[in-house]
Amino acid sequence: DRFCVIASGKRKERLEKEINRGKGILSNAGFLAKAPEAKVQAEKNKLADYEKQFEAVCARLNLLQNK
Repeated sequence: DRFCVIASGKRKERLEKEINRGKGILSNAGFLAKAPEAKVQAEKNKLADYEKQFEAVCARLNLLQNK
């Protein structure tokens, strides 16, 4: 269980970084103006996926820590 908590914690940190990176890219007016629509949509999709994974990891961590 301790290993799972540590691994999940590291995954949570990595996902937080990816979410912040994605939000930064999508809030950059220059990127939005110059990038092809397919690239913008791909970034939106990645962000949504990372957010979904983040929620799942947080739920798992909560379960593991409350055992």
